[in-house]
This record gives sequence, structure tokens and C-alpha cells, in this order.
Amino acid sequence: MLTNSQQSFIQALEALDVSTVKQQLKEGVDPNFMDPEKGLPVTIVCDGLFQWWEELCEAYEAGKPFSEQEKVQKLQPHLDILDALIDAKANLHLWDAEEFYGPLWDAASAACVPAVERLLQHQVDPNTKDDEDLTILSSISHLFFECDYDEIDWSVALPEEKQTLELLRAHNAKMTKELA
Repeated sequence: MLTNSQQSFIQALEALDVSTVKQQLKEGVDPNFMDPEKGLPVTIVCDGLFQWWEELCEAYEAGKPFSEQEKVQKLQPHLDILDALIDAKANLHLWDAEEFYGPLWDAASAACVPAVERLLQHQVDPNTKDDEDLTILSSISHLFFECDYDEIDWSVALPEEKQTLELLRAHNAKMTKELA
């Protein structure tokens, strides 16, 4: 059972209320508790990046892609909260309540290069496997393109998808078949 402060903290995370999140961390909320349904706070934040990604994809599909400044502005609250959790020593290496996905998988599935960079800088393993026994690189390649990394037709990739997968690869991420 979550405490009132933990419930309030999750509400602030989901609302992207940066100031409340920072204040609660300053007041001593431990960033490493587990909500039985939503997982760890860092998982909630990284999973929430999908809202940003969905908005970006809709703009691309409408033929009105966001400017770099608009992308940064829309992403900033997510990154501010992720940075606050990192500063508060959140465990970035644990996966969600079902053990299916972790923060790096969530950030990569949202093609969020800045979040992926932050997690990789903190030594999150890019070769962890998902619930289908696929590495993050293979899993995200299949998610975006329905094929493995080495079969991607980059001409159909959005810039964020390509940058995310190339960033993982640059940090020694392997395809599942490379680890077999």
C-alpha cells in the first residue's frame, strides 16, 4: 500500500508538475518505491515520454512537424523530472512491475534521444532483454520497423527513430542474434 506522499508523488509525476516533484524529493520522498500497477517513479516518467512521442508523430503525419524549439519545449518537463529523479538517486536499472520493460526501453520506444542519453550516461545496460527475450535494440527496431536493426530501411525512418537506434548502437547495444 502506498503512503499518501507516494500517491501524491505519482500524481505530480503524471501531471508533469516539475516543482511539486522537486519539492517532494527535497522533503525526502524516496524515488525507489514501487507502485504495484505503475511500477517505479522512473518507469512512470519514462513511460510518460510516449505522450511526447505520440504528439510528435501526429505532427509529422499532419505534415506539420514541430521545430526543434517546439520539440525541446514540449519535452522539457519530462527531462526536468527525469533529471530530478536521477539527482535523487533513483534506481535506473530496475524494470517495471511485470518485469517486461525498463526505463531505457521506455525512453527508446518513445524515440527520446535526450532521455536515452541520460540513461546510458548512468550505465543502464542497453543489452537487457524484454519479455520476448529481445534486446532493446532488436525490440525497438521491431517496434518501429517490424524488422531487426540490420534490416532497417532508413529512408522511411523519422529522424528521432534513427537517432535513437544509432545512439543505442554507439553505446554497444547489440541485436538479439549478436548475443546468441
